[in-house]
Amino acid sequence: MKLKVSLIALFLFASTSVFAQFFPAKAFVTVFPGQVTAEVYNPYYEPIICNGQVFGQTAYGAVYNAYFLEQLLPAGGYRYARVNALPLNPFVTGWSNIHCRFARFW
Repeated sequence: MKLKVSLIALFLFASTSVFAQFFPAKAFVTVFPGQVTAEVYNPYYEPIICNGQVFGQTAYGAVYNAYFLEQLLPAGGYRYARVNALPLNPFVTGWSNIHCRFARFW
């Protein structure tokens, strides 16, 4: 019985600790007529690794996106993601979806 309980507890701890280290990052999104830019800053004293997307919707309704995967941000570092529009179809809104985790190798 003790073995079953300890195996279940170990399984629950291992399965939830992987997802607990991801957190949504505060991204600063700037919308210009021809470009949407998302900026991510690392305020922590250790490196983080981020994944994310930036979206921009044009005046005619088309949605463009760009993404980045596994970008290492050192302490105090920045990363940018940009998406561009066609000249006669300007952006009217933009948003981003960025998640990060600490780059701990232990």
